Amino acid sequence: MSSFRFLHCSDLHIDSPFKGLARVRPELARRLREAGYQAFQNIVALAISEEVDAVVIAGDIYDSADKSLQAQFKFHRGLQQLSDAGIPTFVAHGNHDPLDSWSASLERPANVHIFSGREPQCMPVIRNGRELAHVHGVSFPRRDIRDNLSLQFNVKNAEVISIAVLHANVGADSQHENYAPCTLQDLVSKPFDYWALGHVHAHKILRQEHPAVVYPGNVQARQFREAGPRGCCIVNLTRHSSPQIAFVPIDAIRFMEDTLDLSGATTLNDAVQQAQRRCMDLALQSEGRESVIRLHLVGRAEIDGDLRKPQGREDLQGEIQSFLDSQSPPIWVDIQIETAGVYDIETYRNGSSFISDVLALYDQTLSEPDREELMALLKPLFEDWPGRNSLDEISEDELRELLLQARDLTLNQLIPQD
Repeated sequence: MSSFRFLHCSDLHIDSPFKGLARVRPELARRLREAGYQAFQNIVALAISEEVDAVVIAGDIYDSADKSLQAQFKFHRGLQQLSDAGIPTFVAHGNHDPLDSWSASLERPANVHIFSGREPQCMPVIRNGRELAHVHGVSFPRRDIRDNLSLQFNVKNAEVISIAVLHANVGADSQHENYAPCTLQDLVSKPFDYWALGHVHAHKILRQEHPAVVYPGNVQARQFREAGPRGCCIVNLTRHSSPQIAFVPIDAIRFMEDTLDLSGATTLNDAVQQAQRRCMDLALQSEGRESVIRLHLVGRAEIDGDLRKPQGREDLQGEIQSFLDSQSPPIWVDIQIETAGVYDIETYRNGSSFISDVLALYDQTLSEPDREELMALLKPLFEDWPGRNSLDEISEDELRELLLQARDLTLNQLIPQD
């Protein structure tokens, strides 16, 4: 019975600049920039070791239209390795690397197929003179594509395994720009065996079969909102059978996020030791990779005042990092101070004092935040911050966290500590 085994990946974002990190922690930013290409190299090695019939890349190979020459050389080297192994690669370009962006005059390796931006193309996969599958796909001709490209896809031969490659936002996912928007029903209505999607950075199987509709997610996390394993999918398709879809982590650096309750800590030494132990435990989950850990310190702690002194966070983070610097593989830590003083906030919330009035203002702002007004208030405070140009990228959750930290700082100043 005819079968087809392939690797599906998307959103490589090779050469991502990590602008905020580059200004604050240049060495980490350099490693992260290398990690995108390392993840692609892991894909190449996996495809060769798994002896797949093809590799499918569903958009956003590069992070921007102004892709560097070095990034293009690196990507082409990986394609050449796949070609030398007899593995064809099918590439659809997305919103970050549309076809109208600059590309160097590099000779394309044999067995590499770039989909046109005019309309979906059908390309056969031939192995030993036998047609294994048809791979259909279309690229973004320019960045801002708002048309439903899925409506242009049609199966060429229903007797042959058929894959559709599309960079699109299915179901109007609010976490991503609404490029090439379509619905799940749009995809299901077409008699493909598998929709190889790109654009959404989380791994999602929107539909398991008839047809399978899959986002593999991005291959390397670029921020803490993308914590956890990142990778690709190895897919086995057989006519008239359920597809076998295996997610394989291939990220070079693992982002992780956790909380540490310091309620029982009575000295800064306690906080440092607890944080070091937690980071070591978390790093074990990275499966031998470098790790970047954001650790939120929470709880009502006697040492809250010390943690919130000028340079308190930086000094604490530096002490923890100095221990982690001796570990292999490397561990990077980002400490967030979210502790509070030892007091009962509900007592003040239900009271009638000045402190109660201040707390009520914070509660009202937290329940009905005005982003535009809050950002206008924040910007002057960050004028001298190295990462100030990244302030506009702050998420709603991060903005809320800043408000909570401001509230706790205010209460710590107003409430007498024993």
